[in-house]
Amino acid sequence: MKKIFASRCIILLIILTQGAFTYEYKVPPTSTIHGHVPYISDEAMEQCIILYNEAEQLQIELSRTQVDKYSQHSVDSYNNKVRQHSHMINEFNKNCAGKQSESAYKAAQKLNEEKTIK
Repeated sequence: MKKIFASRCIILLIILTQGAFTYEYKVPPTSTIHGHVPYISDEAMEQCIILYNEAEQLQIELSRTQVDKYSQHSVDSYNNKVRQHSHMINEFNKNCAGKQSESAYKAAQKLNEEKTIK
């Protein structure tokens, strides 16, 4: 029984770590606004891409989280993650939304290449 449990834990760990290594940065959606669109530097866009992707990952984590309503720790932990996600979205909207860089796609590719090297 202990061996079965241990082997299942190892398989689960392998599955979880494979998912962590195969994640790729995605470029945030762009608007279809015509006319003047503010530009930001590629470096600033890299930070926007990181923020967007981290917020997206946190949203996925939140959607999968089951909160124990009878545990103050569980409720507090979930609420902290919600506040963190809200802060990330507000920062993205303030600094990134509606802006373009010369190459958001290249910035995402650069981040993915750097992640592979590490």
